[in-house]
Amino acid sequence: MADSKQNDNSKQPRVELSIPDQAEAPDDSFLLSPREVKRWAEQLPVANIGETARQVYKTLATFNRIKIPTLVRAEIIELFREPVRYINTNITKHYLNVGFPLSPKSKKAAQLATELCNEIAISYKILFLEQVLGDERNFNQKLVIVAAQRALQYLKQRMFHNLLIYRDYQPGLWRETHYLYAWASQNHVHQIGVKESSRFLWRRKSVQSIEDVYKDMVLIATTSPYRLTQTQLRLLHDKLQEWDKYTEIGLVSDMDNHSAGIFYLNLWSDEPPQKSISPAQRNDSRFRAFDLNGVLSRAREEYEEAEWESPAHLDQNPNHLSRSLLTSLIRGWNKSLERKFARNSLQHELYAIVGLSNLLHLLEQNMETGQGNQPEKEAPGASATPTSHLTWNDSVFSTLAIASPINSLGGDSIFAESSSNLASALLGTPVEHEPTNLFETMKRDPNAAFSVLTYNESVEGYCLGWKDSYPMKVRVGDVLGIRSPNNPEEYSVAVTRWLKDIEDDQLYLGIQVLASSCSPITITPGAKASSNRQNQYRCLLLSGSGIDSERQGILTNTRAFELNTIMTMVTEFGEHQIKLTKWVESNNNFIHYYFTYVEEEKTSRKQSGDPADDFQDLWNDL
Repeated sequence: MADSKQNDNSKQPRVELSIPDQAEAPDDSFLLSPREVKRWAEQLPVANIGETARQVYKTLATFNRIKIPTLVRAEIIELFREPVRYINTNITKHYLNVGFPLSPKSKKAAQLATELCNEIAISYKILFLEQVLGDERNFNQKLVIVAAQRALQYLKQRMFHNLLIYRDYQPGLWRETHYLYAWASQNHVHQIGVKESSRFLWRRKSVQSIEDVYKDMVLIATTSPYRLTQTQLRLLHDKLQEWDKYTEIGLVSDMDNHSAGIFYLNLWSDEPPQKSISPAQRNDSRFRAFDLNGVLSRAREEYEEAEWESPAHLDQNPNHLSRSLLTSLIRGWNKSLERKFARNSLQHELYAIVGLSNLLHLLEQNMETGQGNQPEKEAPGASATPTSHLTWNDSVFSTLAIASPINSLGGDSIFAESSSNLASALLGTPVEHEPTNLFETMKRDPNAAFSVLTYNESVEGYCLGWKDSYPMKVRVGDVLGIRSPNNPEEYSVAVTRWLKDIEDDQLYLGIQVLASSCSPITITPGAKASSNRQNQYRCLLLSGSGIDSERQGILTNTRAFELNTIMTMVTEFGEHQIKLTKWVESNNNFIHYYFTYVEEEKTSRKQSGDPADDFQDLWNDL
């Protein structure tokens, strides 16, 4: 192993890279000939992803565990890069935009993607160490720089695939990353550009230095990735090469004048960037400051031109960062994300249901059941109330499990396992039996909420444990209904804010409670209710909203509405004219608005005699 530390630094430099032991290669191994390896790669059955992945993974693992001449290894490892890219591009569908916890097959697909990147990184680490620790007479400066840069590239890809499934950083990842950057910086080669091979047409104009790749890794680690959706993580990954040019790495003492936008790196640790350090560490030569103020300026500029995230935005600008995402990034980079309220360790059962559509359907069923048990009080002919012609029957909207009805990223189908035999082909495991529709009873049964266990709670929400055995899956940004312990027909509304996969059979998620109670409503653009279902939109009326309980709010997953326009809200108690006053939050699962009642607004203005206040939504936020 090359990760052993040497006590005598004068004889050998400190090395923090891990590589496997290597045995002598068999004389007849085709891995000793670049020509034979190229012929083998051209004959891979690329139409069969499973078989291609199995052959590439096993061959790579063998390649890294036998002794091969340095220049031969350098030529051969480049031939593996395109097959690995092709495989990872095709198997990510098994764990992208699906609910969590992942199925066993999806977990193995994600593990395969990280291991393929790890095996490529190992090959370049071997080349790097052979140059750094080998005979000086055979030292190749160009090769060692390329090897260090390529190793960092694949460590970054390994980290990224791991973050996509909300797993913690792999042990040793940051130790090796910091080491490669520190070595390059110490030898003044960290800013030398490395071109991509001409055979990689999708990146043939890409030129990145060791420092550029290192900045990419640090930058994505500063975004609080466990709070982002998979779609947002991918958008940020594509944005890294544009943004890393606006960041700087320097001594802590040189950047202490900045009050915000600074993260700190311990180059001798296995730790990701951190937001603060102790006074003693500021003078420690092992620490560096990562200045994000240039990126903050760019993010603020893009914020002015960006749109709020909504289904319509995702359809029109799928590759652009939304205001919702930019707001989260700017806040996180400016200051630490500190907990507003103390977290108390408390384990008890809650009953929850996942998805805005599911919650709406359940509440509507509860209302219908309650109305059916009550005696008729109305006189004949008086039943034509505003709600009678707006009653919703079952539709495609009410059968969706988690995804928004106009969310192109998923639907009920995202929970059905593919018929692909990826797991058995790659990892020797039998294909799981295709599950039946677990949501059928849940969509029809008013008592479909299922028991979940809390681990701690605060004023704003809970930390929940989410097990494989639960009948529904969950994603960051999903709406949850939490059943009231006192009234089984009442629900509070919560949103999944972060997700972390720690154990094999369970993950943890943090939820924030938006409102202590809710009720289903329909809204129609305009001053009158419409009998046309095409103009009716099912929403959730929020009541008793946590911190800002004086503001009325609604959640919708159907479409984005213009602010300050008159709309008609139909509840079980009748019709009300409302005006949407603020777009609070949005993602591809829901949109949260504040609104005011038009009647109350007119009465308030008449009584006060004050002119209309265009800044009413701003006062509480200053």
